[in-house]
Amino acid sequence: MIRTDDAAATGRTEGVAASPPVTDGAATAAALASPTGALSAVLRRMRVQTRLVLPALVIAGGTLSFFLLPGHLLYAGSTALVAGIIGLALFLPIAALREMPLNAAGLAGLGAYLYANVASSGGVGNVLLGGLVAMAAVTGLSVVGGLASLVVTGLYFVVASLVLQIGIEKVIFSIPGVTGGAAGEAVPQPVLSGWFDTQRAIFLVVAGFALVVAVVVWAARRSRFGYHSVLVGHVPEGASAVGVRNWLVKLMVFALSGVLIGVAGCLFSFINGTPPGTQSFILIISVLYVAIPIASGLRDLSSVWIVAAAFTTIPIVLEPLRLSPSFLAGMILLVALIVGDRREWVVEQVRRLRNRGASDDPIEVIAEFHAAPVPVAAAVNGGATPTVASGPSIEVVGRRDTSAGTVAVAASAPAIAGTSALEGREITVDFGGVRAVDAVSVRVAPGQRLGIVGANGAGKTTLFNALTGFVPLHHGRVHLGDRDISGWSSFLRARAGIRRTFQIPRLADMLSVEQNLLVGHGHGHGDAVERRERVSTLLDRFGLSALRGVPVAALPFGVRREVELVRALTRTPKVLMLDEPVSGLEDEEAEKLLEVLLDLQGKEGWGLLVIEHDLRFITQVAERLMVMEDGRLLVEGPINDVMRQEQVRRVYLGELVTAQ
Repeated sequence: MIRTDDAAATGRTEGVAASPPVTDGAATAAALASPTGALSAVLRRMRVQTRLVLPALVIAGGTLSFFLLPGHLLYAGSTALVAGIIGLALFLPIAALREMPLNAAGLAGLGAYLYANVASSGGVGNVLLGGLVAMAAVTGLSVVGGLASLVVTGLYFVVASLVLQIGIEKVIFSIPGVTGGAAGEAVPQPVLSGWFDTQRAIFLVVAGFALVVAVVVWAARRSRFGYHSVLVGHVPEGASAVGVRNWLVKLMVFALSGVLIGVAGCLFSFINGTPPGTQSFILIISVLYVAIPIASGLRDLSSVWIVAAAFTTIPIVLEPLRLSPSFLAGMILLVALIVGDRREWVVEQVRRLRNRGASDDPIEVIAEFHAAPVPVAAAVNGGATPTVASGPSIEVVGRRDTSAGTVAVAASAPAIAGTSALEGREITVDFGGVRAVDAVSVRVAPGQRLGIVGANGAGKTTLFNALTGFVPLHHGRVHLGDRDISGWSSFLRARAGIRRTFQIPRLADMLSVEQNLLVGHGHGHGDAVERRERVSTLLDRFGLSALRGVPVAALPFGVRREVELVRALTRTPKVLMLDEPVSGLEDEEAEKLLEVLLDLQGKEGWGLLVIEHDLRFITQVAERLMVMEDGRLLVEGPINDVMRQEQVRRVYLGELVTAQ
């Protein structure tokens, strides 16, 4: 399937004639039979291996530094590692939550001073206690700063974090009992001589902490906690719709960030033998710390270490030239920010420079072609890569496997327990002085299929939002079975079994299809295993298995809708609510989705509530129909009876039928 710019704007896809099917074995044999096929296979393996190049270079650089650098440069290396730890501490808030805290320097300084106050008494016990005190205090303040993200976001959150930074500078740092006065508090350090001297031992300790921090952040990014963080930061409505406590995830991210910054503060005191002066923890330093993960491109952790090394090491090395360290650090970060923002362009220029003068060589041309990014369709249709003619911008997108419809849903799918009808009574929603929904009642029982139609602006989606807790009620009540859930938040309603999709899919573009499907509330390891099995079954059933590792950003609009529908089903719902589910799908794909949807509902027994403008789809999926006009319920009843009414034809079809 190819999607042109025009098709991309509407989310529609256009099919292309496909070559006769080739079996995987035949395709592999044919590919390897040609020299270009063999070269392609080698280059694909090389692309996978290149992911490890940057981490390997960082580890190799650290190892060589330990063995080869003299003492004063080892000090610079230790400082760079601590800056890298702070950069990693800010990685999750910035990359996942999309919040930029400007208080890292103040928090690190507080950790440094508190650690020194306790550890200066000497002894292993005091050193450990000092570290715990410092991390606890910094984590607490980081969480306090994170509370602002529950109320404000973006620039307003930056201002709130700035207030915390200034407060630490002007209030806490002005207390001599905290900072230790002008001389500071002495921190125990190893006293060694020879090749393995004090600075080398300090570097080794700091490198050990840096490695642990890198592993922790790496594991967090690839855990469900990391996926939840991305979902909460990028599409908070989507997170609530799968039962995620957005506020808790945010505070957990800031708590993890605070722990890591607290570690960095302790290491600052350890490296210097006494906490640095307060000028090392002022606002401008916080700005530079925030720039480290941003300059890395927010894509991989190894880049954070490289930027941090440039930020800290180069000014120290150039200190004999009497250049301002702050000026040098700022220039380095400015260059890194530009490079990070135009990373693909820089890589392309390097590749062109490397291949200059060799473009006429057929082998080089073939290698350059195969080294290009593999389109999404490479994972689909037997691994064959479509051939696209030159011309306007065209995006190659994998067509889902529609032959997977014969895969049966697991027979052990949990059944709906008890009476679980969703009922809204006299639902009324106001936006200022505008009444969006006016005293509308709706009921969806287990196994029932109810459709809602009406013109744009009729209040259909607002009614959905009221039932699922995304907008407050001006009047009315919402019940699920015998429970009044009117006061429940959206994530609690999702956990109770009310699952939904949105008009515009609320998926995290930077996560893969499978990662988007593994999010949501759960209960331990057994639940995670069961969820993975259900996700795999649903992907097979909807014909999306070949796309499980593809980033959502690479998918067309219609396929995103299907992925969001699968996500709503990853836990067996009591009521499934779909907002325009076939918008952006071809007729064939809509029919396939209808077939799978009805089959699943017949086996699992949940209620289905659907908003849709597609007349053919709504008449096939719904047993009963509600028609809304200007926020009010116009008529409700069996779909065939409703569609015959003149007022319904006027509202829905835009026709004025004369009574015969």
